[in-house]
Amino acid sequence: MNYIKVRSLDTNKIGVLENCDEDLKRDDLVVVDSEEKGEDIVRVLGVSKEDTASGLRFRYIRKATRRDIQRMKRNEKESKRAYNICKEKIKEHALDMHLLKAYVPLNARKIFFYYTAEERVDFRKLVRDLAKIFKKRIEMRQVGVRDAVQILGWVGMCGEIPCCLRFMESFDSISLKDIEDQNLPLSPSKFTGPCGRLVCCMAFERENYLIKTLFPPKDTEICIDGKVGKVLEVDPIRNLMTVEFEDRRREIPLDEVLPKGYGKALSFYRACSGCVCKSGKEYEAAISN
Repeated sequence: MNYIKVRSLDTNKIGVLENCDEDLKRDDLVVVDSEEKGEDIVRVLGVSKEDTASGLRFRYIRKATRRDIQRMKRNEKESKRAYNICKEKIKEHALDMHLLKAYVPLNARKIFFYYTAEERVDFRKLVRDLAKIFKKRIEMRQVGVRDAVQILGWVGMCGEIPCCLRFMESFDSISLKDIEDQNLPLSPSKFTGPCGRLVCCMAFERENYLIKTLFPPKDTEICIDGKVGKVLEVDPIRNLMTVEFEDRRREIPLDEVLPKGYGKALSFYRACSGCVCKSGKEYEAAISN
């Protein structure tokens, strides 16, 4: 089954187009109906064999007409005006929030305001003021700092467009364990993205380091060829394990240390990563069989 992936124009989130039999091309603008915004315009990314990880779904209505594009451009101007007015009102009410974007969907029945804040904000007075000015329903949406970068766009520490804006459909949890597992120096500031969180690309490297789960932790004693040594490092990229013996330090190929059938155990771990069975009888059976 193929899925047509589309991108929202306000949050840059990726979703799936439903009930569409037309031949669409990349960058086509189409009119859709969503539960949240009603009638709106999204941009076509292309066809994929995988469903979306974001859970967003849009019901296809039609390809955007010339009239739809004109309405969209008018709404963009209204969005900029709404953004400026809302910023003034936030300052007037002395609210501790950072406004990111204002967005008016195609049907122009609502105005969405996206913002970040450290704590919960009481914006009831702000909403009343905005509703009086625009005569529309006001939707205030608090988002996380990673969503903020996805909405606004930025340049990553690699000098490229951040992955969240380019292709990511959902955010993976990144922790200091990822830094440790990937044999990187424990300096979080060196691996922090423009959002202030650890870079998402660490999640893309996890599979390369899964083989470390089959080895004892660092500084653990291990017996090889009748000699006891201490594990200093497991480097899956070079396929080597560094072991310190009494007389010398050796780099040993991982294949020489792992038991027969370790590939099966690794595939089992990959499929069940995160569940409790990975350390139970099933996991042990996968290694022994």
